[in-house]
Amino acid sequence: GAARELRAQLDSLGLKACSAHVALTLFENELDRTIETYQALGCSLLVVPSIPEQLRGDWAGLAATLNRLAGPVAAAGMRLAYHNHDFELREQNGKTGLDILLEQTDPRVNFELDCGWVHKAGRDPLTEMRKLAGRLPLIHVKDVAANGDWAEVGYGAIDYRPIVAAAPAAGVEWLIVEQDTSKRSPLESIGMSIKWLREHTT
Repeated sequence: GAARELRAQLDSLGLKACSAHVALTLFENELDRTIETYQALGCSLLVVPSIPEQLRGDWAGLAATLNRLAGPVAAAGMRLAYHNHDFELREQNGKTGLDILLEQTDPRVNFELDCGWVHKAGRDPLTEMRKLAGRLPLIHVKDVAANGDWAEVGYGAIDYRPIVAAAPAAGVEWLIVEQDTSKRSPLESIGMSIKWLREHTT
């Protein structure tokens, strides 16, 4: 199938799919087929990338859903993770949605912290990263310009030096560059971000 063809292409290029964003509906409605697809790709981290409006706010309910999915994913030799935007960082009674998810999920539920959205929510990415330590195989390094536009890593308002320095101790395995929009061509943007990261990581 298509997954095997893509795997062969990745292998021929010496590339690895470290993770994939998989819609929550696919997990809920086609769990076995979804797991098989990503096993064929050699991709061991499956990430819930976002949740629909109507689920936002019911963090206990979402935690229960993630807990239910984490077992079958782990049984297949893979890991489940959850990716945040800004709405998970709003406080309810002194706790953010992300705090509640961390408290109420099984340790088999991991996280992919999007540092750009954390910054946009007015919180400190380094602090949030440390809270998730040990359950944070992935972080999205995306920078934000002073005017709120997305920027190349190292060229925006987020000080990424302490973040990338602290990432290994937090258990982060992959720094993933993501830039939703760019004033430059995508390849030029990614080149700038990768160059900055190569200069600032050991």
